Amino acid sequence: MSILRHLGMVLAIFLLAACTTTPVEKTTSWQGRLALKIHTDPVETFSADFELEGNAATGTLTFSTPLGLTAAQLEWGAQGAKLRARGEVRDFESLDALTLYAVGSKLPIASLFAWLQGDNAPAAGWETDLERLSSGRLNARRLPPEIPVDLKISLER
Repeated sequence: MSILRHLGMVLAIFLLAACTTTPVEKTTSWQGRLALKIHTDPVETFSADFELEGNAATGTLTFSTPLGLTAAQLEWGAQGAKLRARGEVRDFESLDALTLYAVGSKLPIASLFAWLQGDNAPAAGWETDLERLSSGRLNARRLPPEIPVDLKISLER
């Protein structure tokens, strides 16, 4: 799986737009480490430092290398979505279109904003574990029949 597909998968998980619940309007910011495991054959993995700002309607998600360099940046808002990676910029009419391009399916993102705020908002096909959120840990899993995905987030304090 290419780096754009990995970044797209991560974006998709963060922007959970397809299976959203009530949108979270509050603007927020999180930083930490993200690990993603995609149960394809062979299994694909991705991990990066991240900074997420905004809300489900408008925001940015930046992935950084271990050396602190920006690997990719995702932006979304009323005007559409944008992916900046490898010196290229790609525009999309919506976050759904970006996630569809990046990973081949629309994935729920608005729910992630709720999860990070401690609200175990449902997202079709996903289960979440917020038990350790108070210590900065969030786990989510996409279940079959879609390709299973494990998402682990460790927030900075």
